[in-house]
Amino acid sequence: MKLNKIILIFILLLAISCSENFVEQSPEDAITVDNFFNTDQQVLSSGSPLYGYPWFYFNEKFLITIGDLYAGNAIGSYSDLAQFENFTVNGSNQFANEGWDSLYNVIANANVLIHNLETKVGTNVSQDIIDKVMGEAYFMRATAYFYLVRIWGAVPIIYSVDQINSKEPIYKNKIEDIYSFLINDYEKANSLLPEIWDTNNLGRVTKSACDGMLAKVYITLKDYTNANSYTTKVITSNMYSLLPNYEDLFNPIYNNNAESIFALQWVACGDWGYQNANQAYLAASPKLTQVGDGWGTFQPSIDLINAYENGDLRRYRTIMEPGNFYPELVTAEGGYTVPDDGMTSTLAGFRKYIVGSPDEGNVCFMSTDVNTNILRYADILLIHAESILATSDSTTDQGALDAFNAVRTRAGLDPKTEITLSDIFNERRIEFVVEGDYWFDLIRRDRTEAINILSNQERGVYQDRDINTIASKKVTPSQSSFLLPIPSAETAKNPLLLEDPVAFDFNY
Repeated sequence: MKLNKIILIFILLLAISCSENFVEQSPEDAITVDNFFNTDQQVLSSGSPLYGYPWFYFNEKFLITIGDLYAGNAIGSYSDLAQFENFTVNGSNQFANEGWDSLYNVIANANVLIHNLETKVGTNVSQDIIDKVMGEAYFMRATAYFYLVRIWGAVPIIYSVDQINSKEPIYKNKIEDIYSFLINDYEKANSLLPEIWDTNNLGRVTKSACDGMLAKVYITLKDYTNANSYTTKVITSNMYSLLPNYEDLFNPIYNNNAESIFALQWVACGDWGYQNANQAYLAASPKLTQVGDGWGTFQPSIDLINAYENGDLRRYRTIMEPGNFYPELVTAEGGYTVPDDGMTSTLAGFRKYIVGSPDEGNVCFMSTDVNTNILRYADILLIHAESILATSDSTTDQGALDAFNAVRTRAGLDPKTEITLSDIFNERRIEFVVEGDYWFDLIRRDRTEAINILSNQERGVYQDRDINTIASKKVTPSQSSFLLPIPSAETAKNPLLLEDPVAFDFNY
């Protein structure tokens, strides 16, 4: 499973100096595996790498590919993207393989950190710091498995560094056991993490991050009671709120803001793998970035463009359409106006996660420092509304309406007095464009309904950029499309991954 390649020989080498940002904290002394874990600061620094580098290839293209392109929010002409667009993903797909490797990289790094915290920590380190960092490791491992089980289904549970050199065979584990395992990890993390960190450690996960992710797990499992319990805990903590301006969520100036519950943390213009590279693929013109990227690899689909309600303020801040003017971009020329013939084959380009050029922020080639939102308060509010609706056809419950309408009101839309499941899913689609969530919402809908939605999406383009002429493309997924195949390189090395999954031994 490439585990020997996946594990970083020493995860602490990822720290960078000269910043108050916790992801850039530097170690105090020369690093060796036996002398590093001797002070509170060294142990605290050991958790920092889990927020970025191991996630890099998951974040670089795969999250948007699986979460938005596969789901019909985006299209792309690159051959491996076309497999997702056409529901023909095979075991050698580059982006799928990168996503798999990256998620197991997160797991491997978490396992190494857990091992080091159990065996390498000096006697002068406070138990409070050990607990906090151990909680971070459990949280990250759980989150990686939550993605793996939703994307690939039955996968192997790798829980210890001892498995790396073990001669024991590695099988896939049952889906229900993977969920039990990751829920246990989130609960362990919850018992160890703090309610809040000090100002030098903003962005590190807390108990509320565990509560929020558990709410997301339980809504996926259609356990509405538990989903409601955990969203209620986050809401009543009074630690989070919606930002007044939607666009601020994707501006690095506002990293780790009041709405951010869990986000990947990046450092721009440094070594490869520590940065957020999304701008390079989302920006539809090199003029926007002025550093040699801006390839428009992902383009808004016609289906997404047509999904916005009139007056939705998120539209302008999510997609760039002909005639739109953005004074905050290309500031050296007084702003940027989208050309009348558009930016792509669907005329529109993406605006979200585009920081701009070096004139507008900390930007280098394929590199910005904007956080990647994984869980934010708007998600909690919409899950809360859904947990109250549960299996009903609709609801007028005030708690559900308050949560749902808070998100709509920020978007400039009129509140609703009654909501259905379709209302919630439609709201989620627009709220979380290119945040990698739409596919995971589709797969938890009724399967026949999901296939119908996907089959009727317009995945085509405007012929010769003529808005009156659509080269239509509609693709119908099969039942097998709802899980990706395990990478061929993995099954070739371990044919046991092609066999039926086995029960996991929880006495590990």
